[in-house]
Formats: sequence, structure tokens, C-alpha cells
Amino acid sequence: MYITTFYSFKGGVGRTMALVNAAVILALRGRRVLVVDFDIEAPGLDTFDVLQPRDEVPGLINFVADYVMSGESPDVADYIGNCPDIGEEGGGLWIMPSGKSDTYAATLGQINWIDLYNYRDGYVLFEDLRKQWWEALRPDYVLIDSRTGHTDSSGICTRQLPDSVIILFFPNEQNLRGLTQVVRDIRAESDGPRDKSIALHFVMSNVPDLDDEDLILKDKISAFKQELDLKRDPMVVHRYDSLSLLNQAVFSKDRPRSRLTQEYSHLVQEIIARNWKDREGALEYIRRARGHIRWLEDNSILTHVQSLEKIERSHQEDGEVLYRLAKLKETDRESEAAAQLINQAIHHGYDLPDAYLMRARFRNESNELIGAEEDAWRVLDSKHVTPPMVREAARILAGLGKSEPERLIKSNAVSSLNLNGKARLAETYNRSRDQLLIAVALWEPIVAFPDLGSGMRSRSRHNLGLVYMGLGQCAKAAKLFRKPNSKVAEMGIIDAFNYGMACWGADGIIHRDIFERAVEIDQSDNDNFETAHYFQCMAIAYWATGEIDIALDKTSKSQKSITDRRTMSEFSCWRYLQVDAETFESDLNEIREMIEKNEIRKPAFLVEVDPK
Repeated sequence: MYITTFYSFKGGVGRTMALVNAAVILALRGRRVLVVDFDIEAPGLDTFDVLQPRDEVPGLINFVADYVMSGESPDVADYIGNCPDIGEEGGGLWIMPSGKSDTYAATLGQINWIDLYNYRDGYVLFEDLRKQWWEALRPDYVLIDSRTGHTDSSGICTRQLPDSVIILFFPNEQNLRGLTQVVRDIRAESDGPRDKSIALHFVMSNVPDLDDEDLILKDKISAFKQELDLKRDPMVVHRYDSLSLLNQAVFSKDRPRSRLTQEYSHLVQEIIARNWKDREGALEYIRRARGHIRWLEDNSILTHVQSLEKIERSHQEDGEVLYRLAKLKETDRESEAAAQLINQAIHHGYDLPDAYLMRARFRNESNELIGAEEDAWRVLDSKHVTPPMVREAARILAGLGKSEPERLIKSNAVSSLNLNGKARLAETYNRSRDQLLIAVALWEPIVAFPDLGSGMRSRSRHNLGLVYMGLGQCAKAAKLFRKPNSKVAEMGIIDAFNYGMACWGADGIIHRDIFERAVEIDQSDNDNFETAHYFQCMAIAYWATGEIDIALDKTSKSQKSITDRRTMSEFSCWRYLQVDAETFESDLNEIREMIEKNEIRKPAFLVEVDPK
């Protein structure tokens, strides 16, 4: 049960109308809602058609008056009426009106609120009232329509009962002056003996929908934010000119697509997002926290950590909530907590691929290798898996040496990828010869696809050529790097270099004319790449054309690049694999020694390989 009070310092801001619409929206969303009319000087909740109980019942002041007469707390069920059914999602509305209309004034006159609190245990009475609400109805939400001004005796509506308070105001000096002390008192509850944190939501209401050419509204908002210490702009409910309001039309029920309903819906969403026990609220809080949205309006609110703990306790058997918490903990780099939560999420039925992928990641990091492998395959055997998830699951298996190329290619997840998705997956398999076998199995069907666009065809031929090179199948690679009937002099620098390396690997001969094409472009192009890999390639190209000094200079630049940029990995043309920095430097040293001695050496991609 989550209690929210709707409060305004002055009348005429549409407080009651906002409460009624909020109650209807919550009920339409399947919530059980009790509305309580505590605006005892000007009651009227039960004048709305949707809140008229089926049978007339006494109300709040009758409940209090009967307590004063008997000294015992009455049964609250006798003072609450069931409203007409609403919605189809299981929601419901109940009302505790202010009191019977025919004896209202006399009954109200019997109650001395100060005496009630000071001498008749009024505080205990309202604590019992709260308890009885829960026992009688099990409501999800209780919405209280509060008295205005400073007449909320002992803070019953704004401090004792609520979990949150909606403060509606028209942005003028009168409201600002009046709200300052009220807000201060509510916030003080967190430091008082009750240690109670109350969420505050600020809503500018009845605001004219006009151009703010003179920045009047902007200045007023700034004043309210400064004086009331608001962390963001207040929500807004604009003035809505419709004669339907004279009939107390409930727009959220009768005109659900209107702007007014949308503004009330925004208000409801803010209420829900602060109610940890509401599943939707818990998920909304986690979503906002993951986006690092600074949406909390008040410093007295429970800390972020406490809020998450409360969500976890309230939803400890809800798999999706536990999964979202795990994602948040992972984002916050709390891996141990995230790992525990994802196990609980799966145990409680959240068995979607994204959960297994997260657990595979954690298991892999903690050396639970068998479990990591099982979870990764669960992802790939699933349907409707996003391409990034497929790539990550495949990378985990590759790192474990458990890729099983044929099983991978036939898996539901990989089979469902489009050509571009399969191409991006294939590009990740370039760190070992075993991975290259998987890449071949992915690339060859793509290259053979009859209706490839020119861009995809060029990309797939190039990448398949690189894979063939890494496997030492240089003759196959050469056919891909050089288009049929094309001339070397027409080749780009990348194709020219790779074609030269492929021909070297295929027939054991350094084809100087091919490497000269790469050198020619390097010398004439001012927009060359400046990566360790590029300088490594150019070192070989210049050496092949007899430019020893320039070749050595290129090796030095390659070494400097890998050192300065602190690159974790780099593609090495000496073995046509993505390698770690240490392996790259080892390859570069071998190339440097080959250049210094000016002797032909077999590149690493050809060692112990029978090129075909």
C-alpha cells in the first residue's frame, strides 16, 4: 500500500481534479485504489460520477467523531464505499468520503483536532486507520485529498500518513511564500523521530498555455526551484478550456487521448516510479537509474543503494525485476552482486537469452568454464537473438575454444541473422586459426550469394581473402584481392599490398611490381593511415621494392605507434591475425631483422602450412 497526498497551499489549482484523474488512471492500469476525502472544509470527491459509492456510507469525519464518542477505533470498512467497476485489468476504486452530507456540519463541529492529537491519541488513531485500510481492502494506492493552507492539523495528510506528497501550485508569489514552510516541514520528517522520508512531486497547475515572450514563467520557475530547492523543473498541468469540466468530466476515462490526460498520466508515472512495491514502479526506477537520470526531487529521499535494496526485497521472486537489477549492478561495476542477482533471476523464471548471456559472461570471468559454455550455447540455440548478443556469445565460445563451427553455423541464432549480421559476426573471428575456420564457414556463403550489393560484395571478398591468408591458402586469397581482368596499376593500396603478399605466399616469389603499386600510393596520398598495422605493411612493401632505409623507418613508426597508443591488440600482416601487443611487437622485430639482413623469410602465416 502506497499513500500519496494531493496538497495545495491555495485552492483553484485543480488539486481534486488531478487526484480523481490519477485514481482512474491507476484503476485502469489494474491497481486497487482507495481515495480519501480529507478536504473537510470543502469536501466533494463523491460528487464525481466515477467516485460515487454504490451505497451511501459515512466518511472520515464520522470515523473520527465515533472514535471521540467511544474512545475506540471503529471498523473502517463501515466508512468506505465501493465505486462502480472500472477498466478490464482487475483494478478497482473505493472511496472514504468526508462524511454524510445531511449531518456534515454538525459532525465536523464536534471534532477539535488539536484536542484529538494532544489528549485523545489522535496520532495512534490515524496509524490504526492506515493499518485498517490495508486489512480491509489491500489497496495498491491510497490517494488523499488534503486540506489547503496550513490547516493540515499535526501534518496528518502531509507528514504522518503519506509516502509521497503531490504539491500543486499556481506559480505566483503567494503560493511560493506559503509553500516554503510546508515543504520545509515535510522534509524535516527525515531527520525527525519518525525518520520518515517522504517523496515530493511538484506540479505547476492551471498554467496558461501561452508564449513566454517576457520570460515571466521562466523567472517564476527559477524562483520556485531556488526557494524550494528543486532539482529539476516542476511538472506542468496546463489550463484546459473545456465546458466539460463544468460537469466534472474525468478526462482520463472519457477522453484518454487528450493532452490533459497525458499530463495526468505523467504525474501518475512519477508516483508509480517512487513506489518500490509496485512492479512497474520498480522497473521504472531501475530504468531511470541505468540512464543516470537525475530525477529525484528531494534530498530526503532514500539513498540510491537503499532504494535498490528495497526493490530487491519487494520483488525477490520476480525474475525480470531481478534481471534488471543485475544489469544495473553490472553497469555500476558491482560484478559479484550482479552475478548473484542473475542467478536468482534465471531461477525465478527469467530464462530469456539476454539473461543467459549475462550469466555466461560472469561465469567466464570467474572461470566457471563449463557453465559459461552451456549458457553461451543456450543463447545461440535461441531464436530472436539480436546480432550483438550473437557476437558476444560466439566470442565467449571462441575464447573457450568451444566454437564447434558446424554447430555454430546451424544454430538458431546465427541462422536467423541477415547477411550483414553474419558478416559482422564473421569479422570477429580473426584471433586464431581455429577461429578462421569458423570465419571461412560464414564468409564463403556470403561471397557466393548471387544478389550482393557492390559494397557488401567488396567487403565480403576482402575479408574472406584475409581469412584465406591467415590459413595459408594464398592462391585462393589472390583471386579475391584482384578482380578479374583488372590491372595492378588500377588497384588500391590495400588490395595491392594484400595481393602482393598473397602472390608471395602462393609461389614463393616477391613480386616487386605489385608492391611498387602500394608504395606509389603511399608516397602520393597525404591521407594515409597512421596505425601500427599500416606502418608494418608499408615496411614490408618498401623492403620488397628495395627501399631499405624507408622500410626501417616504417618499422620504427610502427613500434612507436603501438607503444604510444598503448594498443591492446592489433592486426598483424605477418600472420594475418588480430594479435596482442606483445605478439605484434615480436612480428615487427622479425620483419625488422629480415629488412636489416635483406633476406627473404617465410611469414608466420605460411609456417607449417601447405598453401593451396
